[in-house]
Amino acid sequence: MYGLEAINAANGWAMAIVGSLIVFSGLVVLSFVISKLHTIAGFLEKKKPPSKIQDDQEKDLKDIDLSGEWPSDIREQAKLYQPIIDNLGPSFELQELYLIAEEYGVPHPHLTITEFRYAGFLVSLDEGFFSWNFN
Repeated sequence: MYGLEAINAANGWAMAIVGSLIVFSGLVVLSFVISKLHTIAGFLEKKKPPSKIQDDQEKDLKDIDLSGEWPSDIREQAKLYQPIIDNLGPSFELQELYLIAEEYGVPHPHLTITEFRYAGFLVSLDEGFFSWNFN
């Protein structure tokens, strides 16, 4: 027996349908797991350390106005960032620096902070923390 007769005799059609249903259901489960992966990763991530800016030691950042004319010299830009850096403490995450810079209206904080890293003003410490090295 060959061809379609052999498939019918060995329940081939039923096995093909069941096999395709198993593969399809596996793909559905896989897509569901991938869609929820960010939630699962949230449980596995380490807790972030508390922000370096503490209420009791925070300088008055409200007096800082960085939204005016922005100098083109990297050293002058670093001088404008100095009060923000002083409030962050000796080591900080770049994310904190980005958020504070955006809050105070610094133009293009990503580009400026990248230039600080290239110029050696921001030095990488361990595990994503940075230190300010402006002399």
